[in-house]
Order: sequence, then structure tokens, then C-alpha cells
Amino acid sequence: MSTGVEPPRAPPSFAFAREVMAGGGSTSIVSAILNPVDVIKTRRQLYEFRDKSAVEIGRSMHAEGGAVALWRPGMKATVAREMLYSGCTKGLYPVVRDVISGADEPTLPQRVAAASGTGVLGSLCANAFDVVKIRQFAAGSSSSLLSAMGEVARAEGVVHGLLLRGASASAPRGAAIAVGEVTTYDQTKSWLRRRYSDGFGLHVVVSLITGVVATTVAAPFDLLKSRVMASADPADGFASVLLRLLRQEGPLALFNGWLPTYFRLGPHAILTFPLFEAMRRLLGLEYL
Repeated sequence: MSTGVEPPRAPPSFAFAREVMAGGGSTSIVSAILNPVDVIKTRRQLYEFRDKSAVEIGRSMHAEGGAVALWRPGMKATVAREMLYSGCTKGLYPVVRDVISGADEPTLPQRVAAASGTGVLGSLCANAFDVVKIRQFAAGSSSSLLSAMGEVARAEGVVHGLLLRGASASAPRGAAIAVGEVTTYDQTKSWLRRRYSDGFGLHVVVSLITGVVATTVAAPFDLLKSRVMASADPADGFASVLLRLLRQEGPLALFNGWLPTYFRLGPHAILTFPLFEAMRRLLGLEYL
């Protein structure tokens, strides 16, 4: 529920599309801006880069090709992935939440259910782009999206190489990060909105809280997803990679890359949610 002047109402036939457009569009823009941080974060999570710090990885890539070497890898896959994943999570979340809660104020469990469900759906829809993104991040590749997908499909198959590769890790990760981000943002804003007006300042404050929670919740799932998707071994799944990591590196290794993950998710949340809210208003929707 928002306060102040109401935005123009979206026609019912277009409201659903506008929800998805606001969620996917806002996140794609911010993800493109922060792509270098995502590249470094992902490399830091991979086994072959486990002994290098985020700073060392960044310096090495910069030495190889300058700032472009940090920005270009996986850019097209990043944008395509966010349009699908965030279109589902941030876009479909309010629709699913309101269906679950009905006319009443949503409870925290209802918000968690809506976010986890849309997070899993978004991850499965975007899985092929996610695989390509991780592979291009690891290799420093900026080849076209279609050629990269074709290369994986020829070597590993469309189903097992793209549609299902790493889905056992990306689906729970998608649910975890959706709960960490969207549920945290929505629930925290509902509490603070009782005392403060719903506007840009509130959106920024809530986004700051969301970034810390989302990073901590998602870090282990994010690391496992990166490792499973970077591997071409069909035997590597969520459980096998997790057990190998615990055996070889210990449980604290699950939080390898927490700091670069926060440097990605923290600014990402601070930029994305105010932009998401602004896009909702421009598209004739209420604030979340």
C-alpha cells in the first residue's frame, strides 16, 4: 500500500506485463553497470581461483586487457539472465504474494513463500543464460550469446548442458536470494512504512538492510551454483560439489567470496530497488 498521489492505473490486460518489465528491466540495467564486480565475485568462488583474493583477480584481468576485460565478459548473458530471472522474482512476486494473502496484509511466511516460489521459477527459466554467464566469466569471454550457447549445446547437449546444468544448485540459490532480497525488502518496508512515508528515502534505507541480509543468505548457494555451472562434468551436482567442498576446504569455504558478493549485492540492492520502485510508478503501478 502506498501513500501520496496515486500513479495512473495500468489497464488490467497490461498490468502483468508491466510488473515483469519493471522487475526485469530495473535489475538488468543495474547488473550491466555492476558486471565487473560480478565477474570478480564469480571467479573468486571457483576452485581454480580459491587461492587468489578479489583484488588479485581484478588486477590480473585489468593487466590482461584493461577495464574492458572486466566489463565485457558475459555481458549479454547477464542482461538476458536478469530479464528472465528478475522478471519472475521481482515482477511476479507481488502478484503471487497478493494471491496468497488475499485482501489481508501479507504475513512474513506468505512473503517467504511467494519469493521462494518465484525465485525457483526464475532460476529455471534463466538457467541456460546462467550457465553461459558463468562459463564466460571464468574464461573472460565476450563471444556472442548465441554462439556461446551453441558451443555448450554441441559439447554437452541442450538439456543437460544448458537447461539442467547446475539447476540443482541454481534453483535453491534462486529461492534463497529471492527471499533474502525481495522478502527482506518487502517485510522491512512494511514495518518502517508505519512510521515513515513511502518514497525514495525509505526505499534507499530498506535497500541498505536488504543488501546485507541477501548476501549472507545467498553466499553459500551462490558459491555452489558457480562451481556446478563452471564444471563440464555431468556428475557434478549440488550435493556432490557441496560434499567435496566440505571435505577438501571446510565449512567456512561456503562463504568464500562473501565480501565481493556483498560488493555486488549491496550496491545492486541499493540501486535496483529504488529504480524498480520508480519504474513501477512510471508504468502505472503502485509501489511494492
